[in-house]
Amino acid sequence: MRRTSNQDDGRGAFEKAYASINVAQKKAVDTTEGPVMVIAGPGTGKTQILTLRIGHILKTTDTRPENILALTFTDSGAVAMRQRLLKYIGSDAYKVGLYTFHSFAGQLIGRYPDAYPNIIGARVASEIEKIQLIQDILDGGSVELLRPAGDPRYYVSHILRTISELKQEYVTPDAFVGVIADQEKLLLSVEQFHSKGAHKGKVRSEYQKLEKSIAKNKELLFIYRAYEAALRSLKLYDFNDMIVETIHALENNEDMLFDVQESYQYILADEHQDVNGSQNKILELLSGFHASPNLFVVGDEKQAIYRFQGASLENFLHFETQYKDTQTIALLENYRSAQVILDVAHSLVAVEEGPLEALRVPLKAQEGTEGSVSLDVYSHVHDEDAALLWRIKELLEKGVPPEEIAVIVRTNKEVEQFSVLLRKEGLSVEASIETDVLRHPLTRAIATLIEALSVSNERALFEVLHGPHWGIDAGDLVRVLRARSYVTPLRAIVSDPQKLEELALVHAETVHRVHTTLQQASQMLTLESPIRVLEFLLTESGLLDYATLHNPLEGGAVIRQIYDEIATLLISGSKATLADVPRTFALYETYNVPLTVKAVSTTTGSVTVLTAHKSKGLEYAYVFVPHLTDSTWGERMSRTYFDIPKTKYLKKDVADTLDESDDERRLLYVALTRAKKEVFLSYSTESPDGKNIVPSRFLSELDMSLVHTTEHDGDGAGHLETLGILLQKPALDGALCRAHLGSYGLSATALNNYLTSPWNYFYRNVLRIPEVQNESMLYGTVVHGVMEQVTKVYGKSKTTPSVTEIKKYLDDALGKLPLTDIEYARMHEKALAELLQYITSVVPHMPHSTKEEFTLDVTLHTGIQDFEEVRLTGKLDRLDFDAEGNLLRVCDYKTGKPKTRGEIEGTTKASNGEYKRQLTFYALLLKLYADERMQSRTGVLSFVQADPKGKIHEEVYEITDAEIEALTAEIIRVVEEIVTGSFLESPCDGATSEYCDLVELLKNK
Repeated sequence: MRRTSNQDDGRGAFEKAYASINVAQKKAVDTTEGPVMVIAGPGTGKTQILTLRIGHILKTTDTRPENILALTFTDSGAVAMRQRLLKYIGSDAYKVGLYTFHSFAGQLIGRYPDAYPNIIGARVASEIEKIQLIQDILDGGSVELLRPAGDPRYYVSHILRTISELKQEYVTPDAFVGVIADQEKLLLSVEQFHSKGAHKGKVRSEYQKLEKSIAKNKELLFIYRAYEAALRSLKLYDFNDMIVETIHALENNEDMLFDVQESYQYILADEHQDVNGSQNKILELLSGFHASPNLFVVGDEKQAIYRFQGASLENFLHFETQYKDTQTIALLENYRSAQVILDVAHSLVAVEEGPLEALRVPLKAQEGTEGSVSLDVYSHVHDEDAALLWRIKELLEKGVPPEEIAVIVRTNKEVEQFSVLLRKEGLSVEASIETDVLRHPLTRAIATLIEALSVSNERALFEVLHGPHWGIDAGDLVRVLRARSYVTPLRAIVSDPQKLEELALVHAETVHRVHTTLQQASQMLTLESPIRVLEFLLTESGLLDYATLHNPLEGGAVIRQIYDEIATLLISGSKATLADVPRTFALYETYNVPLTVKAVSTTTGSVTVLTAHKSKGLEYAYVFVPHLTDSTWGERMSRTYFDIPKTKYLKKDVADTLDESDDERRLLYVALTRAKKEVFLSYSTESPDGKNIVPSRFLSELDMSLVHTTEHDGDGAGHLETLGILLQKPALDGALCRAHLGSYGLSATALNNYLTSPWNYFYRNVLRIPEVQNESMLYGTVVHGVMEQVTKVYGKSKTTPSVTEIKKYLDDALGKLPLTDIEYARMHEKALAELLQYITSVVPHMPHSTKEEFTLDVTLHTGIQDFEEVRLTGKLDRLDFDAEGNLLRVCDYKTGKPKTRGEIEGTTKASNGEYKRQLTFYALLLKLYADERMQSRTGVLSFVQADPKGKIHEEVYEITDAEIEALTAEIIRVVEEIVTGSFLESPCDGATSEYCDLVELLKNK
C-alpha cells in the first residue's frame, strides 16, 4: 500500500524532475528491486537519480524513509543529497538514513554500545600518540629489519601508513598471518639458486626479494599486534577502527546484524569505485540477508582517483561477479560539457579491447552545446602563467562570472602559486585547499620567533630579521647579516646601537627593536605564563597585524589554528614550555603529520583554483589546466616499503590495467570533464631555472585533431609586463657578492651550491646563514675524522690500525660533536660497524705512500673585465702516490649509500652530477697547481657504507681535457653572474632551495 505521509510536500518537484530524465536514468530510478550497478560518467546526473530513486521507492512501496540507507563519501556530498531530497519528498528527507561511512559507524556505535568494547569509553588517538606508540614498540628490542641502525625511526611513518591500509582492507592481525603464510608457500615454489651461467650457485634475486619481504612482514605483524594491544591498554583507537570495529560487531553479534539488516530494506552507495575493502565489507554485511539484495551502487571506473587513499577499484569491478543477477545500467547522456570536450577526454581513456572496454564508452552531449579545447605551448613557464592570468582577465571583462572560471592543477603547491598570482592582480580567489599549517610561512615565523629567545640560536635570529613585519630595509638587513662573524655574533650586533651606527644603516632603530622585543619576551618567561609571552611576541613583533592585514582570511585562520594548537600543548602538558612548541612542530614535520586548516570560502564572485582531486563533482564553464609537463602530469612512481598482496577479486588481466599511470590518466580525465564550454590546456618548454621541460605523456594520447594548438615564442612576457608582475631585481647591493667572491673564491661545494640554486650560494656562502648540522652531516664529519687518522697512521707505519685504535679515533671524533646520549650510542654503533668493514676491505690495498687532508688554493684566469682572476680552493680527502712520488689518484670519501655511476654523473632523473663535478673540479685544481708530480687525472669516489650484499664500492674516473674545459667554462659563467649580480634577479625554486621563503621576504622588502 502506498504511503501518504508528508512526502507529498515535494510531489510537484518530484514529478517534474522524474518526467525530465532520460530512458537510462528512468530505468535506474525504476529498477528498485535486486542489485543494480549504475555506471555514471561525469555530468550524467548521478545525484539526480540517487535522490529520485529514493523518492520513487517511497512513492511506489510501503517502505518508510528510515528504512532506506544511502552512503556517500563526504559530508558535503551528504548535505547536497539531503537538500535535493527535501525538494522531492519534503521533511521525510530528514528521516532517510543518509551518512558517510564513518558517520554511519558512529550512529551504530551509539545504538549498540555493548558491541563496541574497544570504542566505548576510549578516545581517538592523536597522530603524535600513534607515532610514540610505534617508536616505543621499535625500541623494545624485538625488531631488527624495521629498525635500521642508521635511522631507527626510518620506518615509523611507513608502518603507521601500512597498518592504516591493512585496516582499510579489513586485514586484521589474524588475517595478516594468512597473508604471510601464502607468501611463504609462494617462496617454496621459487627457485632459490641460479643453476647455470656466471651466477651459478648464487641466490636468485627473485627469491632473495621475496624472502626479505616475508621477514619484513613478520616484523610488521609483530608491530601490528603490539600496536593494537597498546591502543586497547591506553583506551585509545584510531579513526579506521570505527569501520573495523563495526565489521567485527556485525560479524560477531548476530542480533545486531539482523536488527540492522531489518532496519534497512534499500541500500544505496554513491561513488562506489572509491570504496575501500572495509567499507565494501560493510555493504556486503548489510545486504547479506538476501541472495538478491536491494543494493544500488553508482560509480564510474574512469573517475577512480582515490586509490592512493586506500580506495579499492576492484570492489566496483567485482560487483557483477558477487551479485549474479545484477542489472547494469550505463548513463551515457552528458548534461554538462560540449561534445568536443567529451571526445577529447574520452580519447585519453579509451580502450579497444579487454575487461575495461565496456566501462569506457563515449558520452553524448546535449544537442546545441558548443565548446572548444585548446593547447598553448610557451617557451617559458613565466610566459605560460602570465598568459593564463591575461586570459582570465579577458573572460572577466567579457562578463563571465568569476565562479564559472577554474584553474585546475595537479599539486597543492600550484594552488598556492596561482592563488597568489591572481590575488596580486586584485582578483577574488577561492583556493580549494586544506592548508597544512605546519608548512605555512606563518608557522615557521612563529616557531623561529620562539627559537630566537635563546641567545645561542644564531640561525633563528638570522631568519627572524628577514620578517617583513619588522619593516627592516633590505639593504640594512644585508649589511647586518654580512657584519656577522664568529668573533662578533649576530646578537651582539643587533643589541648594540653603536655597532649598528657604524654600519651606516638607514633605519638602525628598526633593527635594534628586534633585540628589545626578544629581550623583553625572554624576561617575561620568568614571571608570565607561556601563553602571555607568545601573545606579546606576536603583537610586539607586528607579526599578528601583518598576517591579518595582508591576507585576512587565510592569515587569520592560520594564526588561530596555530594559537589553538600551542595553547592546547601548553595547557595540557604541565611540564611543557614555550621552547617545546618548535620541537613539537618539528616532530610533526619529521613524520609528515599535517596540521590542516580548511580554506575560508568566499562562496561567490571568485575564480576557483583547485587540484584535480578536489575538482571531482564540480563544474565550470571555463577550465584552465596549466603546467601539463611530465614531471607534474605523468606517471608517479611511489616506493613500496612493504610487499603485501591485497587484491582479492580481480583477474590478472584486469589487475594489469590498474597501474599508477592509469591513475594519473583518470585524474586528467576528471579535470577535463569539469568544463562546460572551454578547456585551456598549456605547458612550457623551459622551467624558471632554465631547464628543459618535457610535455606530459598524456598529451600524446589525446585526439589532437580536436584540439586547437598554438605555439608561442615568448609573447607571454608582454602579458607579464602588462600585469605588472615581472620579477624585479631585489634592492640588494651586488657588490657584496663580488667582494665575497674576490675574498673567498670558489670551492667545489660553493660551485655545487650555486649550480643547484644561486640562492643556496647567496645564503650559505655569501651571507653564511647559521646552520645546525643534521645527523647525516655530523656522521660524515665523524667518518672523515676517523679516516684522516687511519690514513695518517698507514702513511707512517704502513700498517692498518687495530680495532682498539679505530675505536679510540671514533670516540675522539664523536666527543667533539653536540650529541645526546642516544644519538651518540646510535652513531657509534653505525660508524664502528661501517668503518671496520670499510677499513678491512680498502686500507690494506692502498699504496704505501699516501697523504691525508691536502689543501689546494689556485687561481683561474677568467677573461672577465675588472675581474680577471678567481681563486679556486679545495681540500682533498686523500692523495695516493707511486714509489717515485708522483700522484696516482685523488680519493674522496662518501658516507651515504653507494651511488650508481648514473647517479654520480647526473644522468638519472633524481641526480644533478655534483659528485662527478667535484672530481672534475679537483682535476682542474691540480692542473692549475704548479707541480708536475701532482698532475693526475684519476679521481675515486670511495663509499664507506657497504651495499646490502656487504660489498664496498669505489668508483674510479679518468677526467678528460674536454671535461675540465667544460667545467672551466661553467665556472667562468658562474663568476660573471656573481660579479655582475645578475643572479639576484633569478627566481627561487623550492624544489632546489630551502631558502625560498627568505628570498621572498628579502625581495618584498
